[in-house]
Amino acid sequence: MRQCGFLIQSRQLPRQDRTSAIADLEQNLQENSRDSFSTCLDLAMELMATKQQDAIYRAKSLINQAKDTLEQDFTASPAQDSPLQQENLAYLLYVQAILSVSIGEMSTALDQLQGAYNIYIGINHSEGQSLIDDTLGQYHLQHFNSQLALSHFERSLSLRLEGEEREIALSYIHLGCLFLFTNELEQSASLFGNALEIAIANTNEYLRRQALKGLIKIAIARHEWAEAIALLKDVIGLLKEPADAIEIAYLYGDLAESLLGKDQLEESLICVRIQVLPRFRDFQHSQGIAIAKHLRGRIYMQRLAVGLDALDEDAIETAEDSLIDASIGFEQSGMMFEYAKSLYDLASLYQLCSNSQFQYQYQGKSLRSLELSLSVLSQIGLGDGELATKVDALLDQVMRKG
Repeated sequence: MRQCGFLIQSRQLPRQDRTSAIADLEQNLQENSRDSFSTCLDLAMELMATKQQDAIYRAKSLINQAKDTLEQDFTASPAQDSPLQQENLAYLLYVQAILSVSIGEMSTALDQLQGAYNIYIGINHSEGQSLIDDTLGQYHLQHFNSQLALSHFERSLSLRLEGEEREIALSYIHLGCLFLFTNELEQSASLFGNALEIAIANTNEYLRRQALKGLIKIAIARHEWAEAIALLKDVIGLLKEPADAIEIAYLYGDLAESLLGKDQLEESLICVRIQVLPRFRDFQHSQGIAIAKHLRGRIYMQRLAVGLDALDEDAIETAEDSLIDASIGFEQSGMMFEYAKSLYDLASLYQLCSNSQFQYQYQGKSLRSLELSLSVLSQIGLGDGELATKVDALLDQVMRKG
């Protein structure tokens, strides 16, 4: 099971990069303060897409500003049920939902999305309905319900088939993520490839980046490391700091993963230390920090496995500390699949010691890590998945040696 690790944003996607989009919207807000409702919300969406806490705080202020503007409009106008006012209310609810997701208030987000969807249906606004279905599909995919996610993505696509090509490409990207999640790689790659063709034909850089990022995940899933590295370098070159700093950090994480896959362990470790962890730390992005520490721990473990580092207590504890820190970060961030994976990797580290003088020192830790990993996977409905099978197999090895 693999996830894309990115969300699609906005309703009408700009062709320019995020840095330019933010600058243009800021300027528009200053020059047209009287007609600021949509600009406030569009700017809030771009700011939240950076995943940076200061930007999210600013987005919250802009959303409140837009809410005040809409309330004044409803108060001043007797036509409170006009389609335009209803459309504005639905978009406000949608952007409020994205803010709720950003700050971890998921139940509030679902209520806001349902409210927006009801309004869009009432005014027969198919684009808005697709937007909500996309977001609900992403929500259910991140909560490991692929069937419910599929129903939302398919409904969204059905509403777009008579519309613009780039909107169809959005649905292809969502569905590509879904089939990547379910490990249907051929179908996923085809969808990302189709989205890329549309993006190039329409000169849409945002869609192009999203499609390429999907193809990168496909290459990593297939262990096509050279292909992944080449695509990563292309995509990283399309992004700009500081607005894209967290996105860049995630991409460098994929680069480190690919270098690890090629057994370029030193290069992979340098990439994590120089390109990944500092960016996540600069913006206090806890999920990213946990991912980087997990990757670093796996690199340390691989160095032990291939004999680059001596199998002594200091080296074992260095790898162990990174993996434990990652597991704590995953648990605190609610990233339960990643939490289970880090526990499995901890047990794998302890198993490296099974034929050494440290065998009995780490055997109990290995057993506890595996049992907890299975428990977590069962709780999130993945007790019969690929990772659970691997955990079961390793648990059997530990038990037999015990």
